[in-house]
Amino acid sequence: MTSDMIRQARRADLAEWLRRNNEPLKRTGRWWSLKNHDSMRIQANMWYHYSQGIGGNAIDFLVYYYQMTPKQAILSLANSTSHYGDIEEKRGIEKENKIRPAFDFNSLASNSECRRILAYLVKSRGLSAGIVMREIRNSRIYQEKLTGNALFVMLDEAGAIVGAEVNGTLSYENLRFKGIKAGSLAGYGFNSGQRCNPRYILYFESAIDLLSFMSMSTKLSRLLNECLLISMAGLKRNVVETSLWVFGRFSAIPVLCVDNDPAGEAFLAKCLEEFPNALIRRPNSVYKDWNDQLRNIVSNK
Repeated sequence: MTSDMIRQARRADLAEWLRRNNEPLKRTGRWWSLKNHDSMRIQANMWYHYSQGIGGNAIDFLVYYYQMTPKQAILSLANSTSHYGDIEEKRGIEKENKIRPAFDFNSLASNSECRRILAYLVKSRGLSAGIVMREIRNSRIYQEKLTGNALFVMLDEAGAIVGAEVNGTLSYENLRFKGIKAGSLAGYGFNSGQRCNPRYILYFESAIDLLSFMSMSTKLSRLLNECLLISMAGLKRNVVETSLWVFGRFSAIPVLCVDNDPAGEAFLAKCLEEFPNALIRRPNSVYKDWNDQLRNIVSNK
């Protein structure tokens, strides 16, 4: 058995191998999962079993799931060739768009104007001016050209902009626009902190809540070392799944920092089934979200 065979086996397309061996799969967002084991996630040559908290490469999977010896797993995978697209078409599985046009963020954002978002984020929402200016200087927050809305960029694992969360800076009858720009890549969110192998990944319902938590941590001199903070722009488990994969390689511990409301409770219950090692960090019980708590601190200075 050569080192080339071992390397080839480690890099084998696991979903293809499973289909070739008649293992039922189903698509779950950007992932594959085993039809009979929904908490098992597979992408390319990697897998992770959320309910058990273990994962690895293709060789590890065959040893774990089929109880093969490492030698048997390597020989089986090394002899498998890749016809991934052909198999999907023949089985009637909708192919993913492999060539996805880049998200055109430059057409949306202003590189020079930021007065309105500064006034909104700092004065109206009580965020730390230092933190907001740092995010602006680091090209993570912009002002939208046409509307003056705040744009919070979504960065992938390579640091490329793949989308944007938007928050209106003007209100109408106490309503304010929130959303995600069309074309944004699913599974990603506005993020700040240690993006390479963080120890903890903290999840918030919005970019405003994320920045509120950072602002309070600064006021209380609490360090966020080894932490990556991510906005889900709602309650999205696919953001948790994707970020644990691409940023934490499943070694990071998820920390759920959702609102104090029924939707947050329901989200926690589902996430704890899928991510049993997750921690919970929520605003003080008298506040709905992190920004409510921050603004109370600011107003009582």
